Amino acid sequence: DQVEEAYLWSMSLISRILMRVVNEGSTIVMKAINANSGKQLKKAVGCAPRGKRALWMLNIQVGTHSISPLFWALETGSLDAAKAIIV
Repeated sequence: DQVEEAYLWSMSLISRILMRVVNEGSTIVMKAINANSGKQLKKAVGCAPRGKRALWMLNIQVGTHSISPLFWALETGSLDAAKAIIV
């Protein structure tokens, strides 16, 4: 019984840590994609300077890594967000 309780506590702690990393390490564009919300994505991109809107949807730099929000949306099955990027 103690082993099961310890396991559940550990898994709960790990999930809280991972959620915090995702929330704090994400840009508003990536948060919208993770929520699979085209509406949130359009609102997030609306915050971008005029010449940077397309770039915000196609390339995000986080530290030394860059990621394509469009590719991420497609890879994770966030089709509403991917549709908002394409349309």
